[in-house]
Amino acid sequence: MRTFTARILPVAFFLLAFPLVLVATAAAESPVFTHLVESGKPHGAKGPKHKKPFFHPKGIEALDLAKKRTELAAPSGSLGSGAAGAPSSTLLGLDGVDEASGALDVDPPDGAIAVGPTHVVEAVNDTVRIWVKTYDVTGTLSGATVAVSAADLNTFFGNHPNCYTAANDFFGLVSDPSTDYDSAGDRFMLTMISFDQLFFTSSLCIAVSQTGDPTGFWTIYAFPISPFTSVLDFPRGVFSGDGQLYVTGNLVLCCDANGEPFFDHARAYAFRKGDLYAGINTNPQIVVVGNDPESGLPADSLTPAQGAGTAGMYFVSASNPSDPPLAASTVTLWKWRDPFGANVFTQQGHVAVSSYTQPPNAPQPGTTFLITTNDARNLTAYWFNNTVYAAHAIGCTQGAATVACVQWYQLGSLDGPPALLQEGIVADSTNPIRYRYFPSLAVDKNARVALAYSYSSTAEYAGLAYTTLSALSASGPLGSEAILKTGEGTFLSTRYGDYAGTALDPHDGLTIWHAGEYAKNFGGSTEWGTWVSAIQITDATSTSDFSIAAVPASPPAVLPGATPTYTVTVTALNGFSGAVDLSVSGLPAGATGRFSPSSVSPGATPATATLTITTTSATTGGTYVLTITGTAGGVVHATTVTLAVKDFALSVSPVSRTVKRGKSTSYTVTVTSLTGFTGTVTLGPVQGLPAGAPASFSRGTVTFTSGGATSARSTMTIKTVRSTLPGTYALTIRATSATGLIRTVGATLVVQ
Repeated sequence: MRTFTARILPVAFFLLAFPLVLVATAAAESPVFTHLVESGKPHGAKGPKHKKPFFHPKGIEALDLAKKRTELAAPSGSLGSGAAGAPSSTLLGLDGVDEASGALDVDPPDGAIAVGPTHVVEAVNDTVRIWVKTYDVTGTLSGATVAVSAADLNTFFGNHPNCYTAANDFFGLVSDPSTDYDSAGDRFMLTMISFDQLFFTSSLCIAVSQTGDPTGFWTIYAFPISPFTSVLDFPRGVFSGDGQLYVTGNLVLCCDANGEPFFDHARAYAFRKGDLYAGINTNPQIVVVGNDPESGLPADSLTPAQGAGTAGMYFVSASNPSDPPLAASTVTLWKWRDPFGANVFTQQGHVAVSSYTQPPNAPQPGTTFLITTNDARNLTAYWFNNTVYAAHAIGCTQGAATVACVQWYQLGSLDGPPALLQEGIVADSTNPIRYRYFPSLAVDKNARVALAYSYSSTAEYAGLAYTTLSALSASGPLGSEAILKTGEGTFLSTRYGDYAGTALDPHDGLTIWHAGEYAKNFGGSTEWGTWVSAIQITDATSTSDFSIAAVPASPPAVLPGATPTYTVTVTALNGFSGAVDLSVSGLPAGATGRFSPSSVSPGATPATATLTITTTSATTGGTYVLTITGTAGGVVHATTVTLAVKDFALSVSPVSRTVKRGKSTSYTVTVTSLTGFTGTVTLGPVQGLPAGAPASFSRGTVTFTSGGATSARSTMTIKTVRSTLPGTYALTIRATSATGLIRTVGATLVVQ
């Protein structure tokens, strides 16, 4: 979270001198729709720098003291000295958003990255950049072209009036981005905290792309944080396989007796992906996180696990020591089950790991100015095959020196008390002066982990490096340490990080992308830059493979009876040859799918097939996720597309009426537009009426228009006469669209 200190001080004085009565606003749950716009800021055009503060749960003074004394309790770094093993390579390196292209020159950037089949999205504190990937004929990543160079996130989120940004609020700011890609729904998301410094109030802003193309339109929500004078600091957001979006954060309240903000507790939020994708009003579920089992104080900085493929979400936190105590040794696993049903949030348990201290600040050449490494909170978590990997920065002894190191873990037995499967510290006694900090990791489909981080030393400017891990490997890191980007100069700033981002590429399940900060030279001065890398780990035991993709991922909605088509592309990887059989599942009732051809054989060039979906009048409206599967022997890969059917539906209330002969009764008939249905619907006739008892409608027709109301009501009145025979009548209310689509609903009439 960042603030403009120059503005805060006079405002804080004003609030103390003239207390205001603050009333919390109603929940901001309605979305707005917009798209990313280039900021127009020329490269190299630098404005005033704005530094955001860092909140440690026990206060920055306690953290500074713990860092100064960390040498007394720092563990040895011998657990993770690099070992030769699975080789890896960097397929691509891209200059990302930097201080010159950022909208407000915010320091530090807080890096986040998401990767889809075609696009790469990098977000920093106030700017987003998007690339389109390119591949050669063998299916190997060969490059990336900038599609959006620098879109201002203050302007983007400022389209929602309840996001407090510099574009719509003089004291507004956005900060702490998270971004992720949902393979099942083919959508990108971006979450940030927005903050009004005048009232010390905030809202959680969430944007989801309306298709798989992040350069197109997005849907933006704003959810107010309560109480009114509070900020959700350090929010982290990820998609999950259970149909939810999860966001965690540290609640910071204003203010203590000295007028300083203070940490109160950690929170987790759950949002329905379906609501966000549909652009409808929605509310989150919220849980308050309990205490850390080692300190007995409120746990902080829970990290939701990326890639979670099971129902619910797993979170990891690490004890965050101050002085006293100097050291900690506890990593805790949490789980949230069925947030919109049973809604059970539990501390699954904790494991004892090698003792660690706060990471000392890192040196750099040519100056005594240190790079801030923040604290020992957990920074990254990734789910794979019912285990979770996690990592953070700590203080450790490397050679004879106490330095900042990266400590990592793998946890198993996730649905009971967790087990520590393996742990390690990335350190190298042959290079004892190198400090490592701000780690981030992801796991490929072969269970290989790329663990990337920042580094510097008295001989090395601040750059980026990585190593590799393996599932249940006693040797710890498999690959030797490799440099992603060397630093280019001395970085004279009190802030760095605060975190980096790593994501698995769904194109092949093998390429791991990383975005992080490095010291970038601007021709005479050094400021922050970001570097985006594509890493691939070679596994000697891997075999040839293929990937599968389909377009359009989210085509426009069709009427029942239409026959939409999709192009399916199968690409050979690592010399794959053979036939791939295609199938589709997830079709709604009344719809069938056919491939032409039903089997393809990719080679030097990808092979394509056309999937034709045939719908009928029996296909009801809605958005359906179709899974397209390719099978070759024992190798199976799948991709998803959506089928949107626009339709209308009838409902009646009440479903039964009782009337005396000679009297009248009425029902409310509601016509609802589904998935963007437009056109005129005519009500009637009504079948099953008793003789001499006609039905009439207050509105005989209803019309739906694009962007208009999505439901309409008509009162159906039935008039009986004295000669109407008593009995129970099953009525069928019919409605017909202008295109001939017929929908019915049943009701009961009891005549006495």
